[in-house]
Amino acid sequence: MSLYIREINQDNWRNATALSVAPEQQHFIESNAFSMAECFYEKNAVSVAMYDNDTMIGFAMYGWPSAEDQSAWLDRFMVDRAYQGKGYAKRFLLLMIRHIEQQYNCKKIYLSIHPDNAHAQKLYESTGFRLNGRIDKEGAVHGLVMELDLNSLPLN
Repeated sequence: MSLYIREINQDNWRNATALSVAPEQQHFIESNAFSMAECFYEKNAVSVAMYDNDTMIGFAMYGWPSAEDQSAWLDRFMVDRAYQGKGYAKRFLLLMIRHIEQQYNCKKIYLSIHPDNAHAQKLYESTGFRLNGRIDKEGAVHGLVMELDLNSLPLN
């Protein structure tokens, strides 16, 4: 596997809109098209595609840096249904964590999950994210806030 992240641009946005989660997962996350529009119009986040060699495997959106608590948000993270269950999610999540940390020189990363998405919660917990008791009511999908303290990771 040769995994990397590439920002969404005029050459790859159509492929990113074609990615999708399984039908039973669709209520857990906004569409990639909605996420890209949010980035374009609100200008506070970045949309990226996740690749294995030349194959687009997934999509993520991150941003909303805060100097106050040295944090940023991983607001969307999805692996296309055709590539789920093949070991991509955790590898890409670790890649995204490092990418966000480097982009913003942050000490914390936040994300939110749908309360019924136990599979995603388990994935995020496996990389050090923990529920912090807050509720994210900002987006179309309200969720439980998880927090990753980058100072507590073994690589720091």
